[in-house]
Amino acid sequence: MSLDPETAREDLAFMRALVDESPTSDRSTGIVYGAAGLLYGLQCLLNYVLLAGHVPASQTVWLAIGILPTVIFLAINIAFVWRQRETPFGTGAAQRALQAVFAGGGIANAILAVLIGWIAYQRQDWSIWFLFPVVVCAFQGAVWFAAMVIRRRSWYGAIAFGWFISTIVLGLLIDHLNTYILSLGFVLVICMGIPGYIMHRNAVSESD
Repeated sequence: MSLDPETAREDLAFMRALVDESPTSDRSTGIVYGAAGLLYGLQCLLNYVLLAGHVPASQTVWLAIGILPTVIFLAINIAFVWRQRETPFGTGAAQRALQAVFAGGGIANAILAVLIGWIAYQRQDWSIWFLFPVVVCAFQGAVWFAAMVIRRRSWYGAIAFGWFISTIVLGLLIDHLNTYILSLGFVLVICMGIPGYIMHRNAVSESD
């Protein structure tokens, strides 16, 4: 039985693509994910300060706190999507699966934000909107659980557990606005901002 050299090279290239786990996508995902957690976590904490009446603020300040985090986050997101436009989901099978899980979770969150926001607007009942972060926490728990299975990293499971606990806590606090917003701010920083930084740092270490 003869082995075609060209076929052998193609098979070898295919196997390398399956196991190649370039940390480039993890670096970008870590920055984008961490930035989202820090920006929106800070937004919640500032809203808590204003709602509690500790600091008097004009309508312009309220508007800036409401809009600026999204503007900054979109700019960061677009920059990294453009930077990785050739291989947006990485190259290895596990890497692509992980990136797809995070991307799918983000798309689902965006769709739910529009849907729940529209229902709250139609009914003029903004308490409905406060269900959205609770749903986001549940989605993020599912995303990190899937990431743990794909990458077999126990700290991913700890993050998933944190998101699931946060879902329950925020659901119980939904009628206590100030405490709810304060808790949400800490959840976003701890369960999103810090893991994003760790993901980025680990990817940088692996590439050195």
